[in-house]
Amino acid sequence: MKKVLILVFIIVCGVMSFQGNILQQFSGKGIVNLELANKDTGVEIISLWSDTLYGDQTLLNLAQKNTHLDFLFILVYVVLIMTLSNAQMQREKTSWLNELLRLNLFLAFLIGALDVMENIRLLHSFHHPGNLAEFWRTDFIAWPKFMIAGWVILIYVFSVIKGYFNK
Repeated sequence: MKKVLILVFIIVCGVMSFQGNILQQFSGKGIVNLELANKDTGVEIISLWSDTLYGDQTLLNLAQKNTHLDFLFILVYVVLIMTLSNAQMQREKTSWLNELLRLNLFLAFLIGALDVMENIRLLHSFHHPGNLAEFWRTDFIAWPKFMIAGWVILIYVFSVIKGYFNK
């Protein structure tokens, strides 16, 4: 199961990175720039994407596809974090670190829920390019999501490294 999840994770990451690089290359702004943008900057980014052609579509169409694919990515990374943290929990002997790995299970779900809310807000804003009144900010969701994700990764990596040196 872990190997399949990791493979799907890598494939989806690759596709999303490719799409993100196109957005960054042709507009100078990627999805993360939009996720962390204030209202004025966010409207500018979406307007830029809606006015910039990429093949027979606009960058905004590509951003929408990327955001739709992100729903699969969310499912995969939440299950992957839960699977890896649970497996590491079974090996971790230090009680406080074991509890932090257990907390990762809940935090993975929380990260996924925040990411889903963020995607819904982004998709709404994509349907109203250039309209300041209809832009829904996501920075207040994205910052906590990234910070919690960093914490989860830090705990997991710390436990793995600690286990490696304690063999």
